[in-house]
Amino acid sequence: MKYNRQIQILFVLLVIAPLSVMAQDCVDYHKLGDCMMDRQKGYKIYSQSKSVSISPKNTVEINIVFYGQKDYIFSFCTHAKLYPVHFVLIDPDSGDVLYDNANDKYIESLGIGFDVSKSLTIKVDVVARKASEEEIEQYVGCLGLLIQYKNYSKKKVNLQM
Repeated sequence: MKYNRQIQILFVLLVIAPLSVMAQDCVDYHKLGDCMMDRQKGYKIYSQSKSVSISPKNTVEINIVFYGQKDYIFSFCTHAKLYPVHFVLIDPDSGDVLYDNANDKYIESLGIGFDVSKSLTIKVDVVARKASEEEIEQYVGCLGLLIQYKNYSKKKVNLQM
């Protein structure tokens, strides 16, 4: 009886444990690596910053609420083989494309300000220019979206009553 229990434990350790070690954990990717190199003095990290798993064949949609009277900086980061990151800002109410970084040679950071609260949908995919065809078919990496914010300076605020 005791021997069977030991074999079960050994089986779990040898078969299942390596699978969990090999699985990619992207939860805090936006707090690591290239994203953190874009940290700006005077800005705070926005709680809606995200990290997700992505492959070159997938598109990820992220819905975020931005509050008014704030400046925001979006910074995207991923594995070197998955660059450049392509992102599009979309107004979820009208479906209009507000910004597409393909028009700016796939810049990785963007600063934007909002006078009033606004919801945006951010569609993100990776172009993977440095990946081989085989890697494009099989590779899954992490994508981080670091969002930083700061309140407008008092000079900018012009509230009407």
